[in-house]
Amino acid sequence: MVDKETTEFSRGSFKEKILRQLEENAAKQAETKFPDPEDFERPSRSDSEEPERKIEPRKVDLEPFKLPVFDFPAADENEEEPFVENENLPEEGDSLRQNLDGVVSEEIQNQNIPPQFSRSESKVQDEKIEQEQFSEKKESEKMVKHQPSRRANSPSKKTSSSKKNKNKNKNKKKKKVTAGKIIAVIVVLLVLVVGGTGWYGYNFVKSGIQPLDSKNATAKSINIPAGSSSKQIGEILQRQSIIKNGMVFQYYTKFKNYSEFKSGYYNLAPNMSLSTIASKLEEGGTEKPVAPTLGKILVPEGYTLTQIAKAVTVNSGSNEKNAKTPFSEADFMKTVQDPTFIAKMVKAYPKLFASLPTKDSGIKYQLEGYLFPATYDYTKSSTVESVIENMIQAANTQLTPYYDTIAQKNLTVNEVLSLAALVEKEANNDDDRRNVAGTFYNRMNAGMTLGSNLSILYAEGKLGEKTSLSEDANIDTNLDSPYNLYTNTGFGPGPVDSPSLSSIKAVLDPAQNDYFYFVADVTTGKVYFAKTLAEQNANVQKYVNDKISS
Repeated sequence: MVDKETTEFSRGSFKEKILRQLEENAAKQAETKFPDPEDFERPSRSDSEEPERKIEPRKVDLEPFKLPVFDFPAADENEEEPFVENENLPEEGDSLRQNLDGVVSEEIQNQNIPPQFSRSESKVQDEKIEQEQFSEKKESEKMVKHQPSRRANSPSKKTSSSKKNKNKNKNKKKKKVTAGKIIAVIVVLLVLVVGGTGWYGYNFVKSGIQPLDSKNATAKSINIPAGSSSKQIGEILQRQSIIKNGMVFQYYTKFKNYSEFKSGYYNLAPNMSLSTIASKLEEGGTEKPVAPTLGKILVPEGYTLTQIAKAVTVNSGSNEKNAKTPFSEADFMKTVQDPTFIAKMVKAYPKLFASLPTKDSGIKYQLEGYLFPATYDYTKSSTVESVIENMIQAANTQLTPYYDTIAQKNLTVNEVLSLAALVEKEANNDDDRRNVAGTFYNRMNAGMTLGSNLSILYAEGKLGEKTSLSEDANIDTNLDSPYNLYTNTGFGPGPVDSPSLSSIKAVLDPAQNDYFYFVADVTTGKVYFAKTLAEQNANVQKYVNDKISS
């Protein structure tokens, strides 16, 4: 071990000591005299030369030599001094030592003196070990120098703390941004879910309210048991493919305040709306199933028989354009004029046909005005006769409550229907109907004719057809026909169209007025009444002639 407390020395003194020790050791071992290196100094440049000196061996007492410890100052932590590799101390020492060892060995070989172990040799060996340790130390220092100084490279406390704070702030900001993004995504998802659910619910309800199949008018006989709730009815209708959704039907009927559904058999079709179905369920069904309908026939108020004959060929219950029924116009007109069929109807409905005019009375059609205007269903088993009979049956049903009133007023059903048919065409609302009926009664009571243009148009076959205003105004009041109510008094031979129940009621309960005349505006249909002929002529000029000429 080398003592760490050995004093520092310079590289030059170290060399000198090594050289002296080697010389002395070599001199002792070889017992030869070696000149002192100091005596080999170069002679001075003086002109005089000194005499040669005798070289005598000097005996030098050496103190125990302690190998110096290379205690190099520690490198400053903040400064890195580059290691100087130009001072090749170990290489110089090695070459010098080799030269000296070579000289000594030659001397020993010449004198045949075996080498003896000496302190100097041990020191040389120790020196070699020290040199090796010294080189290892230098190598380790090199390695250490290449490694970054932990202290020098590590940031200061303030710097590290500030960086930590910055990193924390960055992490916090990142966390806040991330949390904000997550919240925004959640909010967007919630909005989409709520909006999608609302939109789906809206479309679901809207679709459920619509008919299951708007083009399918084929009816089914549906049985609704007694005590069925709206929920149970909805399930039955959905199961029978009449509606789209039973739950929608349940909530729809509750929302629309449909209640008191009745039991029975109902003929319902997929083209019916929920409101139509609910209304039918409130009206009540039949005790026994009735044949399902294939379509509908619409007979508007004020239609003549020829117009009704065309109407029975059209299926008004279908959404398809020009949808037809299995009935023809020719079959209809043939049946309503068949005496056998008429006799059968007279027998079936005696009160209705008690005053039916005979065929030779001058009427055009016996059953004109006796077919009630309404909508009629037809089934697979329906025929033209059954369809006509349904219309006659409806008329009888509507007039049954008024048969006694008609008798009390000394009127006949044919007279009521004849006058009601004129009122139907002359007026547009209930008030006008009652005033027109009252005016007709006033004229008849005064011995005047009814003076209606409608009856002449009917006699000419133009009533119900498209005619111009001038044709309607310039009728032939001298026409030879029982329907000419300008020349013939009374109600006329029979109805000229199928009146509505409102017109029938107006005839049975007319307004009490002093009018003898009336005329309708040809453009608006508004009726203007007059008490004198002069007022009537002024109204005709103003509301008819002037507007026709313009």
